[in-house]
Amino acid sequence: MHNFTHGDKTVSFTVLSGEVVSSEKISETRVTSTGGVQVNGNDGDVTPVRISSVSIINHEIWVKTPDGIEHDVKLRGMDIPLRTGQEISLISALKKDGSPLHTILQNHTASKRWVLRDASALNTELELSPFNWKTVLIVLGLCIAGLVTAGLGFLAAAGYFFYAWYRGAQRKKLLIRDLNAYIETLDNRVASREQAPSPVQAESSDQAEISFQAESPAPTLSPAETESPALNSDSVRRALSRNL
Repeated sequence: MHNFTHGDKTVSFTVLSGEVVSSEKISETRVTSTGGVQVNGNDGDVTPVRISSVSIINHEIWVKTPDGIEHDVKLRGMDIPLRTGQEISLISALKKDGSPLHTILQNHTASKRWVLRDASALNTELELSPFNWKTVLIVLGLCIAGLVTAGLGFLAAAGYFFYAWYRGAQRKKLLIRDLNAYIETLDNRVASREQAPSPVQAESSDQAEISFQAESPAPTLSPAETESPALNSDSVRRALSRNL
């Protein structure tokens, strides 16, 4: 669980990483029609009929995490190419009822990334910047006071309304900026963690280095120089006798 905090607002994020064991897409078609209504009550005068259809793709994915548990993920209105065996990570924001709002999907096997929701969409769906009804009440109060103060209250109401609107727009802008930066940081952290070498790979490299060092031939020592025999009187006498 990863938490983003901005003032009194907190958003929790989850990261689901694992292997795709199933990927199925179902197309849903919605047909609507308009027209076909009588004009001026005459049977012969009928507005033209217009029929339109919209196709929505529902993508269902089963992801198996390293602990062996399979998780069902539903993506509505999103056509993302995935196949069985690929490693993915899904970053999601949680609503108050615990239901996920899928934000970013990373396909580590294919080195691809999809932004499903940005910070602006999360701000709207999570209602992080709700309408301030307190401002409306204050403006109404100033307008009522304007009836007594010969219009001064109306000027005060207009000034306060634009001031409150500007402050609210600035707070919303800062919140979206900080939320975007947090999502990007979390996205980079998940991507770098998946690209880091596993302990098994690191251990294999060490073993290969150790075996290479063990098989290296030991340095050969240079042979010791033989000492020349020392000359004495017996050896000189034998040499002279051989010459004679």
